Amino acid sequence: MTANPSAIQPIEFKGRMLLVSILRLHPSDARALHQALEARMGEAPELMRDMPVVVDLEAMAGMGEQDLLSLLETLRTHGVKLIGLQRNGVSEPLVERAGLPLISMGSRAGGEVPLRTTPPAPEKGQTAGDEDAPPPPAPYSPSLLVDQPVRSGQQVYARGGDLVVTGAVSAGAELLADGHIHVYGTLRGKALAGVRGQAGARIFCRRLEAELVSIAGHYRIAEDILDAERGENRVVTLCGEAIRITEI
Repeated sequence: MTANPSAIQPIEFKGRMLLVSILRLHPSDARALHQALEARMGEAPELMRDMPVVVDLEAMAGMGEQDLLSLLETLRTHGVKLIGLQRNGVSEPLVERAGLPLISMGSRAGGEVPLRTTPPAPEKGQTAGDEDAPPPPAPYSPSLLVDQPVRSGQQVYARGGDLVVTGAVSAGAELLADGHIHVYGTLRGKALAGVRGQAGARIFCRRLEAELVSIAGHYRIAEDILDAERGENRVVTLCGEAIRITEI
């Protein structure tokens, strides 16, 4: 009896690029971790909300198991989507209690999100007892110019303004900007414009071969970018809730 080629198979694997960030924790108390998380979530809330994260606990080797579990729970309560633990320095009992799988990743896979939780130095005129006072509003920043290639594993963030890269952006690199992103070379990595919710932000590039493009938290990954949309002189915009890629 011959098999029916049109029959539905029980399982099916489909190629898809999974973009994962590594969150490296450094020794700190719960309050410092809370402050660091609040600051990072405030920088790019739409991006952080859906970002799959692997936690690297290698620097926390001296911390007790219960304290580590409390830190992981703090991350969850802040909306961080934990999908696993970096294999280095993690005990089997902790893995079982955390309910997260062990994942082996390169130290720069997907781009690290270093989370240093040392409290910042007080602003001029502010005493150490004023830590609960709200931070002053961030001043407008002019465009950030990067006049060299951005290599795999590097992350560049233009806070408060536009990002201009005069060279190429390698696969595995990550560009972020509160405003527009301009790449005067080939864009092969990730580019995220309007990370604080500016829907009018755009991404311009000499040649588009990106792993991911995002505007104001809306994104398209490599698999979803059509061959016809790739190529020379491209602009990425947000139309409603859809990412649009057109020729300039």
